[in-house]
Amino acid sequence: MEAPIGVQQAIKGIWITIALSTLAALSNIWLKEITPGYFVAVIFAYALYCIFPYKLRKGSNPARWVYAAQAGISFLILLGGVIDQTPKLDLIASIIMVPIEIFVLYRLFQQDASVWFASK
Repeated sequence: MEAPIGVQQAIKGIWITIALSTLAALSNIWLKEITPGYFVAVIFAYALYCIFPYKLRKGSNPARWVYAAQAGISFLILLGGVIDQTPKLDLIASIIMVPIEIFVLYRLFQQDASVWFASK
């Protein structure tokens, strides 16, 4: 059974956030805002993050909840003011991604998506 359109849109949104984050990291290393070691760690984290779209497409309900928890923690960190040492491009990308993340979470937890995840 194909994923509902809302889940498909959420997965596209996640890919957009991964792409924006990766572009910000590439720009930061090019502008020498971050160290090469930090860059490698960030890219590795984004590579791991690519598991979410894959698992969500397969209908993994635990992946949906882990993604939601991770997004919530990210929002709290952004609102909590841990932005003093954050490179400017990362901060801009994070602010741009907030509405995308809200859309993703909305689509992942709509009724049809919840029914689909429960059936898997």
